[in-house]
Amino acid sequence: MQHILKTAVVTAGLMAAAPVSAQMVGLATTTGGATEQIGLHLATVLSDHSDLVIRPQVMANSSQYIPMVNAGRVEFGIANYPQVAHAMEGIGMSEGSANPDLRMIATILPFNAGLVVPVETGIESLADLEGQAVPRFPANSLGEFFFTAAMETGGVSYDEVKPVPTSNFGEQFNNIKSGLTDVTIGSVGAQSIMDVEASRGEVRYLSFKEGDEDILSRYLPGTSLTTWGDRGEAAGVTPDTVVLFYDYTLFAHKDVPDEVVTAALEALYTSADAARAGGALWSEYDETQLARVTTLPYHPAAEAFFRERGIWTEQ
Repeated sequence: MQHILKTAVVTAGLMAAAPVSAQMVGLATTTGGATEQIGLHLATVLSDHSDLVIRPQVMANSSQYIPMVNAGRVEFGIANYPQVAHAMEGIGMSEGSANPDLRMIATILPFNAGLVVPVETGIESLADLEGQAVPRFPANSLGEFFFTAAMETGGVSYDEVKPVPTSNFGEQFNNIKSGLTDVTIGSVGAQSIMDVEASRGEVRYLSFKEGDEDILSRYLPGTSLTTWGDRGEAAGVTPDTVVLFYDYTLFAHKDVPDEVVTAALEALYTSADAARAGGALWSEYDETQLARVTTLPYHPAAEAFFRERGIWTEQ
């Protein structure tokens, strides 16, 4: 109950450089799916292991709150590395709308994902998506980029499927559970995929193949492939399943006070066990990798924190 009260406190955008004690801070995340799971657990860790009072601000999608963080209306946000990279530069998913006041705070964890289908559909490969009911997200959204890239690795385009208009990830999951679509984007270990399995029966991730990272990276910079191996059981994967991964990041407005950034990072760095207690999505969390990717501009307090602890990587 104490944590619920803490995270429910209302915050009003950026605060002045007040004492860190009991400072209220907003953390933007999406509704539904893995991003919400990550965001809510992150809020718990930061609230329980620092003097910050974190209020998750849940919105339909990250394209809504990235400009809000850039404008200083919310202190922190979380999103995948490809989307943050595009947002800072004003390309791709943020074509024509650069967000120059965003600053990286940390690379939180690797985000393992892919396209997931109910086994009952008979779809066994990405090429098999031809002719199937596929979500069609708004132009320049993460969902559109993800599906376009993943289908291209199987030689399939939107011209060869039955597109189903889909506004956000919450609707995507509802549509596949109801049978309106045949495939969904899913993060390995996410509750949303367990819910799909409960509704549609056994599910499978459609494996990528060697060389697909070249196509994927054109749409989703920083993307690599990984074979699941012996990392434990999760809905839809086997040891031989090949999924994509990119880093999930914590970012902020450039004027968030140094002491707020430092307090957040101190909590993440010293509370690794609490972070990993967040379930399968957090199982690969490694506090020594919080600055694993430094190709985007960091908040000065974050860079100073990582350099002091000897984990800053020059890239």
